[in-house]
Amino acid sequence: MADPIHIALIDDDSAVLDSLQLYFARRNVQTACFESAEALLAALDRGAEPDCIVSDVRMPGMSGLDLVRRLNARRSIAPLILITGLGDIDMAVSAIKLGAFDFIEKPFDEGRLLASVRSAVAVGRQQAKDAAEIERLRSRFEMLSARQRQVMELAVAGLSNKEIGSQLNISPKTVENHRAWVMERIGAKNLAELVRMAMQIDRRP
Repeated sequence: MADPIHIALIDDDSAVLDSLQLYFARRNVQTACFESAEALLAALDRGAEPDCIVSDVRMPGMSGLDLVRRLNARRSIAPLILITGLGDIDMAVSAIKLGAFDFIEKPFDEGRLLASVRSAVAVGRQQAKDAAEIERLRSRFEMLSARQRQVMELAVAGLSNKEIGSQLNISPKTVENHRAWVMERIGAKNLAELVRMAMQIDRRP
């Protein structure tokens, strides 16, 4: 069985919250309900970590668009899906440009929302996995000596052992030894893997 999904659902209409919570519960989706974006942010401050956030756009207080901005500022990794009325399309499009995962117009089909939630969670979990892999590689890179980092950077740039040795004023044999240590500590089986890993390490969070 797939891992259960935990979502945060925000809507100022309690009837909508109750209906969706019941629908999701029957489909292995656990739902925490909030009647305002402010209440969700308070829950996040207390350590809540939903797999996905589903929010109405127009609510008293903070809007769905404002919530997108606040989540961006917090560097939240949970994907956000907006539920929007017909008059909110421009706002929803703006939210997508800011990084929201999807927007669904009211009245909406619950199956359409469920499919979007599952897609968003799959993407979010893969992104979290990728981020963890990059952090693991960066940690290994930090364990290299300054000389080993130099050798790695030059090897990734395509220089031969002889060329690296000439540039660093060390023997090709010493370069070969450093490269062997780099490959082992980074966990690369060959130069192609090392290049790929170096590109991942260089990615900005």
